[in-house]
Amino acid sequence: MKKKNWLVLLLACTIALTSFQSCSSDDTEEPDEWFRTSVFLSTPRNGSAYFTIGDQGYLVGGIIKTNNERLKDTWSFDGSDKTWSPKAEFPGDIRNSAVGFAIGTEGFVGTGWNGTSELKDFYKYNSTTDTWTKIADFPGEARFGAVAFSLGGFGYVGLGTDNNDKTYGDFYKYDPTANTWTLLATNFTYKKAYAFSFVIGNNAYVGGGYSNNALPEDFYKFDGTTWTQLEDLARDDDSYVYDVRRYNTAAFAIGNYGYVTSGRSSSGITNTTWKYDPSLDAWIDGHQEFLGSTREKAVSFSLNNKGYVATGINGTSYFDDNWEFIPVR
Repeated sequence: MKKKNWLVLLLACTIALTSFQSCSSDDTEEPDEWFRTSVFLSTPRNGSAYFTIGDQGYLVGGIIKTNNERLKDTWSFDGSDKTWSPKAEFPGDIRNSAVGFAIGTEGFVGTGWNGTSELKDFYKYNSTTDTWTKIADFPGEARFGAVAFSLGGFGYVGLGTDNNDKTYGDFYKYDPTANTWTLLATNFTYKKAYAFSFVIGNNAYVGGGYSNNALPEDFYKFDGTTWTQLEDLARDDDSYVYDVRRYNTAAFAIGNYGYVTSGRSSSGITNTTWKYDPSLDAWIDGHQEFLGSTREKAVSFSLNNKGYVATGINGTSYFDDNWEFIPVR
């Protein structure tokens, strides 16, 4: 074979090998982060209250598809052996869109909508004895779609709406020792309902929600005393471009990061997953999208450094599946 032909053949082989290596590298798949796990054992539903005690996540009440029936059953999910177990029935009225938080070995559930009126009663669940006890009523106006969290041995409940589309911007602190509520000073730029919250270390973070036919962009950090406004949930500047505004979303914290997934954004119900990094005061894309059916009004837990999203609704579809999130990216 002539020298020229040999050179052409060598060049062709080199190009082919380079192309193969490039394709092999580009085709490397990212590992999954969402995994289907133990299905919720009771009726598919949405709008349940929820809280976490140790490695147990608790689900209370909610609304099912049959005649929009509201329930007051209580279930726990064990983050270690991945099993669901029925617990003592919630003693208050049936309800959906209530809130829950936990302090030590006790969970707290209150507010909500019973199909006729807004509610403001509150109850305490003792996980050691599997019993419920009524506590002092929430002192603000009765509401549903509020947000709640616990921090430093106290519970916090605020925001929300009523059946006349009145939204709220107030927040209250619950002292479990004195069984009293105290109104807090706030500096929110919006009143809102169906916001999200999570706790990282000694700070709670609150954002999202729905207000006056709009999705608020404001986002806050709370240290138990002071509310600090952070970078907006929607940014388009020299450092970041993103839009994490949403409501009825699932939210939880794992380690030093907060996560939101699913819920309703400006484009409708979404399955995107975003991570909040408090050291950057920024939201990071790149995590795997939620693999279950897109949904809103699900319950969410953080157990043993994993996130969980269960139940929820999309249109006329009610869900009873349960998904585990293990961040690896």
